[in-house]
Amino acid sequence: MSLDQDVVLLQSVPTFRALSAEALRALAISVEERRLSPGEVLFRAGEPADCGYVVRTGRIEVFTAKGDRRAQRLEVTPGGLVGEMALILERPRPADAVAIDAATVLRIPRTTFLRVLESFPEAALELRKLIAQRVETVLRSLDGLRDKLETPVRPPVRKG
Repeated sequence: MSLDQDVVLLQSVPTFRALSAEALRALAISVEERRLSPGEVLFRAGEPADCGYVVRTGRIEVFTAKGDRRAQRLEVTPGGLVGEMALILERPRPADAVAIDAATVLRIPRTTFLRVLESFPEAALELRKLIAQRVETVLRSLDGLRDKLETPVRPPVRKG
């Protein structure tokens, strides 16, 4: 695909919408394309995470393994970002990612992403706002869950 098509794809990713066209172009110049066969592993839980992947074609299943079964399954389709936190945090992969069918992904190294943010401080500020909104949403959800867990549950009162 062309550089312009890669920019359009990156622009469709919610996390990257905060980036200017110039910042997206700088990012697109450094991406690496990777083709996956059905069932091919993109990464495994516990591996070092040094990049994120944008799905160009196909589908990627992200899941955690519990014994022989897959839990917390998520299907990522074209325009989706896999391994988002690896773009800003140095930590092991929390889940496995496997191609459901033939897929093409764009590999975005953390070093490249951080360099783009350094070069485009306004993009870094917008991304910071986006992450803060997401964290706030998660915290509100956790507060609601905590309220439900702290509310005593009483058996129904039987009449008669």
